[in-house]
Amino acid sequence: MQPTRLVSVFVLVGALLGAGAACSSKAPENKAVVDPGPVSLRLGTADDSDAPGGAAITEFVRLVRTASGGKLLIYPVWQASGSEVREWDQGVARMVKNEQLPMGMIPARAWDTEGVTSLRALNAPFLVTSDALADEIVGTSDLAGEMMAGLDKAGVSGLALLPEGLRHPFGFGHALVTPKDYAGKGVRAPRSDLGDATIRALGGKPDDAVGDGYAAGARDGTLTGAETGFVLSLDLPAPAVAVANLTFNTKVNTLVINSKVLNGLSAVNRKILQDAATATQRWVLTHRTTESANATAFCNNGGKIVNATPAQLQAATQAVQPLYTALEKDTATKTQLDRIRQLKQSLKIPAEDKATLCP
Repeated sequence: MQPTRLVSVFVLVGALLGAGAACSSKAPENKAVVDPGPVSLRLGTADDSDAPGGAAITEFVRLVRTASGGKLLIYPVWQASGSEVREWDQGVARMVKNEQLPMGMIPARAWDTEGVTSLRALNAPFLVTSDALADEIVGTSDLAGEMMAGLDKAGVSGLALLPEGLRHPFGFGHALVTPKDYAGKGVRAPRSDLGDATIRALGGKPDDAVGDGYAAGARDGTLTGAETGFVLSLDLPAPAVAVANLTFNTKVNTLVINSKVLNGLSAVNRKILQDAATATQRWVLTHRTTESANATAFCNNGGKIVNATPAQLQAATQAVQPLYTALEKDTATKTQLDRIRQLKQSLKIPAEDKATLCP
């Protein structure tokens, strides 16, 4: 979908007539300048406006409008793929790929089902285990740029990586600590090839159940738990026990635009979008709630938090090792994994990045 320009039919007809008159000896000396009006772009997301990602989109909309003086406008489309559909993230990604939506905010985890491999290092199991590390990754311009460059395979261009929060196993009624706890049981998780493979490696069955099916699975035991974050834990359909020191990954959103749409914009508008995306990333890094605060809210809502023992962590790490063997067959992914490991070793994790046990 190309950017919408609001042009009056009557003004356009008049302009065409004027152009014809300019070719005759009776052409008027003064021609009216046609104002095409603002350029508007819709931005789709699977989230609603109250979700953490919704706040980032709202800020991006504001920044674009302000920088353009109202001549470039972004209109959010909340729950763009529907309120109760599976593969909700992929639904939005495909709409942007196919130009049904000019722009989108899609979690990095979702792109591996769409042929994009350059973001897999972000979602490697048990690697990005702190907000501080996620911040360092997205703030390392060459590394972030390499990751987003692969989005070209899907026909979209990445504008920014926006961290959201850490993801843990939340067990319904009991903790999911060891592979034994997952054995043959359903675990609700957003659709992702690598994410699904992680749950299978632990012995579970990934399921992106939604709506009544999600709630029913939690009640009847079909679903033994969910892979999610403390910031989203109010949406869990049953009382849960979280494992604080077992972190699957960190959810990072990609702010993207269809490449054809981007190329159809003026250089000025392309710069406005990129500058606003970069500023939105800075805003997210300073305004999102901390892991500690989100965990406290989970406790206050009746949740329970435990920690895995060193032996249990080792068992989980060993279970997913074959995934790393497969990932590292790709040279670019291996290089990214090594760089993230190096960044991780150099970081001191602040206290607010850690969830503590409930009182």
